[in-house]
Amino acid sequence: MVGNVTFAQEKSGAPKMLSAGDSLLIKDLYFKGIQQKTSGQLAAAEKTFDRLILLQPDNDAAHFELARIYLENEDYKRAEQSALRATQLDGDNEWYWSMLLDTYRKTGNLKAIPVIFDELIRLRPDSVSYYHDKAHVLYLDKQYDASLAVYDTISARFGEADDQYLFKYQVYLAKGDKDSAIEQLRLLISEKPMESKGYILLAELYTDIGESRKAISLLDEAADLFPDDPLVLLSKSDAYLAMGKQRHANDFLQQAFRSDKLDIDAKAGILYAAIANRKHPLVANSLTGLADLLTETYPLETKAHAVRGDIYMQLNQLDKAREAYLKALDINRYIDVIWQQLLQVELQLGKYDDAEAHGKEALALFPNHPIILFFTGHGFMGNQRYQEARKYLEASLNNASEEHTPLLTQLYSNLGDVYNTLGMYAESDVAYEEAIALDSTNAYALNNYAYYLALRKQKLPLAAEMSKRSNELAPDYPSYQDTYAWIRFQQGEYQDALFWIEKAIKGSDTVSDTLLEHYGDILAKVGDIESAIVQWKKAKTMSQAVGKNIDKLSKKIDAKRYID
Repeated sequence: MVGNVTFAQEKSGAPKMLSAGDSLLIKDLYFKGIQQKTSGQLAAAEKTFDRLILLQPDNDAAHFELARIYLENEDYKRAEQSALRATQLDGDNEWYWSMLLDTYRKTGNLKAIPVIFDELIRLRPDSVSYYHDKAHVLYLDKQYDASLAVYDTISARFGEADDQYLFKYQVYLAKGDKDSAIEQLRLLISEKPMESKGYILLAELYTDIGESRKAISLLDEAADLFPDDPLVLLSKSDAYLAMGKQRHANDFLQQAFRSDKLDIDAKAGILYAAIANRKHPLVANSLTGLADLLTETYPLETKAHAVRGDIYMQLNQLDKAREAYLKALDINRYIDVIWQQLLQVELQLGKYDDAEAHGKEALALFPNHPIILFFTGHGFMGNQRYQEARKYLEASLNNASEEHTPLLTQLYSNLGDVYNTLGMYAESDVAYEEAIALDSTNAYALNNYAYYLALRKQKLPLAAEMSKRSNELAPDYPSYQDTYAWIRFQQGEYQDALFWIEKAIKGSDTVSDTLLEHYGDILAKVGDIESAIVQWKKAKTMSQAVGKNIDKLSKKIDAKRYID
């Protein structure tokens, strides 16, 4: 089957070492280099073989040994040069060609590899693996006709083999010749009528090209021959799903899930593939039913409950997801990924107390775990316990990998929020700047940094630039539009501020009290005080309902003017 590049190396004998005519000095240098290389002294061995080649430039064995050293040191360019020189000096040594092949494999030089196989085939014309490997690499290089020609050579020289039908099917499929691909699978079925693989692959191909009825007919035949094969059931499910017959699709999936011929890993993989299938999605009830069936089948398996949690989480049924993750952790508390999923769900549900408690519990098992520290910090943020949030987020930052840029970006952004809330403005600015330096497209950091600068009436040109950029990155996002409106307000550009605040309000599903207060402030500045008072009163009512301070809003309403 076409997959990763792997090449057989069925070499006979050993690499040529020395000839009878070599001098004693040459022999001493050669064996010294071999001993140094064997003992791990690669640098010393390299110098020894270099000296040998200086004395005897056409010593193919020394060039070969240097190529091996360079390859081990991942110096692929020099390895190629040395291996190529060895083949030039002795073109009949299979080991030398194989070494050159290894260097091309490492550098991904697909264009050069078929020529190497031609040489290996010349030396070993009866080694079928070399023909297969040549066809394979031509396929990888998208030289489909050349690859098929090699398979024809294999058939003529060695006879037809079952795996050739599969190889040629994949080549024809990659080439876009579906009729020929179908023909190869038909040949496979005729050669191996009592094996299910050909039936399943052909049914999948029929389904992919929109001929699901042909797929069903073929699979009905396969079901008679292989009544207990769950892969036949899964293929039937796919075909019915492509036809939009959800009930039939679900029935066959359920049958496959009840089969003991599929293990838990296979069933989990099927579930993940099903929920990721956007072309022919399975309805939510079927997915959750399968997830529930998985835990019924494997009630004491942590993985079953964790997979169930993942499925419910993907479907945004968060309470069920939380329940599943908690059950998984009851069985095995020592899987950090499940703790991460649980914390993430609890944060989305607004269960900040639970996120705090479970975060601490997880950290007792996985101290200094950056992701768990991050989510725990968010639990404290949700409860507005910012000093504690700061502690966990800073700990997460200190333990995060420098290569984990998305996490670092989010950590700096969140620390910017926390520091600002704590009145640590200099630290807040630095945190936002770090986030933006890591990811200049981080609209969240750009917006929040700009907003807090505007509230402090500092660096307004920079704030305007960042806010404008955040709106370009995330257009039609009311919160970012409100930020830009407020910055323009602080800059005295009231008409522009009015345009952006009305745009924000129009695009909001739920208008906040802050948005209404800003709207009133801007209306007051453009001279429409009556409309301003209307908005301030709305903002006051909303603020009162959630227990916010309304003194400033009351003063604006009573004074009938904007008050800074």
